[in-house]
Amino acid sequence: MPHPMIVAPDTDWRERAACLPYPSVLFFGVDDSEPPAEKRAREERAKRVCATCGVRQECLEYAIATKEQYGIWGGMTELERKAYLRARSARR
Repeated sequence: MPHPMIVAPDTDWRERAACLPYPSVLFFGVDDSEPPAEKRAREERAKRVCATCGVRQECLEYAIATKEQYGIWGGMTELERKAYLRARSARR
């Protein structure tokens, strides 16, 4: 019996992402010991990059679909993505 094929989400958009030339640490941090003020400043810098991105929505939808728990995706933190999902569900 053949195994069912696992279909990966379309990620071609990543090749056009504004974040490509930046180090991933900007979007994901180093570790949990990052001081809160530094984390906020880093996340704001990352979000400014996202604000210029032509595939921001695709990135956000990917993070939501894959339940990304870490990092800035589509210009949002994990908590912001959860709030976005709640608001989107409430509108339906």
